[in-house]
Amino acid sequence: MDGKDEKIRGSIFSFIVFSSILLILIVISIRANGENPPVNKCLIIVSGSDGYSPEELSKSASFYEYIKNTCTDNDIYYLTDPSESGADGPATVSNVQAAFQWLISNSLPSDEIVIYISDHAKKVFDETYFAFDDGNISALTIDSWLDQIQCSSMTVILNGERSGLGGEDLADPSRDVICSMGSNQQMNPDLFNITRSLEDPTADLDSDGIVDYIEAFTKEVELLQGSGQDPVIYQGS
Repeated sequence: MDGKDEKIRGSIFSFIVFSSILLILIVISIRANGENPPVNKCLIIVSGSDGYSPEELSKSASFYEYIKNTCTDNDIYYLTDPSESGADGPATVSNVQAAFQWLISNSLPSDEIVIYISDHAKKVFDETYFAFDDGNISALTIDSWLDQIQCSSMTVILNGERSGLGGEDLADPSRDVICSMGSNQQMNPDLFNITRSLEDPTADLDSDGIVDYIEAFTKEVELLQGSGQDPVIYQGS
């Protein structure tokens, strides 16, 4: 082997070593920053029944940007202030019903579903309602819609005052229901921010490189200790 061949082989070897090191660094970086839990379809619904809360608009916009890393725009139905980027319209009763019908009609048994709702849950004559822009929808009605959705997993995230009320009625072995506060708590602004913890690598309790929704909930519980707000979870089987 002459000197020229030796140089070529040396260059190839150096390139392979450099590429391997670069790949390892990329993998380490991805693992350190955390990956997004897989989601196939998502509903994001922000009520404007009492006027839009700047905090809830900001949190839902952050969640929308976060979920876009997993879903395409065609797999996200986003009801909020129409001036928000990506909005599919306001959270009127008819639009909320249409959003759930879209999910029922387009879901597949293999889908991993996330539903994010920000409103002010209330109880009337022992029945819980979600308050939307122009009227209410009972938690039992939403529960019946959830039962019609095909999926392999479902996470429901409820935000807003007394959000735990909705969790009590939506709890089911087939889904995880995360509530930003207890059924008797009326924290305003709502300090719970699931996106904050989904994006926090320290929330990855099992060190698998992915912060899932249960881990993010656990992190939020830790962050809100002493605040007077107690997030609640109803885990499926």
